[in-house]
Amino acid sequence: MSRKNTLADLMKAAPDPAPQPLSRGAASGSASLGAPVGSGALRAMGLSLEKLSADAGKARDLEAMIAAGDRVVELDPTLIDGSFVRDRIGEEATADASFDSLMQSISEQGQQVPILVRPLGDSGRYQVAYGHRRLRAVARLGGKVRAIVRPLSDVELVIAQARENLERRDLSYIEKAMFARRLEEQFDRPTLMAALGVDKADLSRLLTLAASLPTDIVNAIGPAPRAGRPRWSRLAAILTEPYAQERFAALAASAEFRAAASDRRFTMALDVLSRETPAQASPMAADGALEVSAPSGAPLARLEPGREGGRLVFVNEAFSAFVREKLPELARVFAEMQRAGR
Repeated sequence: MSRKNTLADLMKAAPDPAPQPLSRGAASGSASLGAPVGSGALRAMGLSLEKLSADAGKARDLEAMIAAGDRVVELDPTLIDGSFVRDRIGEEATADASFDSLMQSISEQGQQVPILVRPLGDSGRYQVAYGHRRLRAVARLGGKVRAIVRPLSDVELVIAQARENLERRDLSYIEKAMFARRLEEQFDRPTLMAALGVDKADLSRLLTLAASLPTDIVNAIGPAPRAGRPRWSRLAAILTEPYAQERFAALAASAEFRAAASDRRFTMALDVLSRETPAQASPMAADGALEVSAPSGAPLARLEPGREGGRLVFVNEAFSAFVREKLPELARVFAEMQRAGR
């Protein structure tokens, strides 16, 4: 099979079944069509239709795989490696309510839709193209994962990987931008556009945003599904200001930030960094100590004078952790300045 045909198979969607006319028997029942229906019955009907629609989608996916000549096999999850290009940020792929719901569904009904993997040579191992969340769910539940094994080139794998993300659980804007940046290291622009389903202008915007943000800050915040390009672009601009990244590091070290959900972490970062005045030293206290305060006025540390250069006393745990982390770098800069005679 040619690469062109294989890509076409990966990109095409299974056709929707044609609508069937309502039979006379279905139209008649214990209640006539004109009889009023209670709100509770309507809600139940809506939930049933939603479940039927989801089940129908799963069935169409499976039918398409079988029609393409694929065979479903069961594999040990420990034999399957992740994709060589990460598309998610941090542990968010398994840290939300939808993942818990997926695990419950697989536990109760079994794995309805197989994952797609490719063999890794003759090693007996495989690499997942799509179905990462299903793979993690099955691995946590125990047992074997149902999979389609298909030889795939690197290009075919990333296209299949991105296609499922776009159709099943959309990547957040920043995840899509960082994914595009990783893909750009190995693939050309047409492959990126095919994988992400974007045009040249959209791809350029994704890559520009990803290049303007420090990776460690993005990872600390997470995918932030509610934050789109304008807000991430604003954060990127603020991070170019003096001491902005140091202020973010102090925020990221706080217990409140670490415990917050990703969208909340983004909001906290934007709020803190949008304040105009960075943390600064106040004038000398009456006893000659130098007090350092946050923009809000909250005390952070106190440099007390002494015979051997004084003593630095921290009154803020997050600021203390931040300074400890920066001490090796400060010592290196100090040594360089000493050697330069400054």
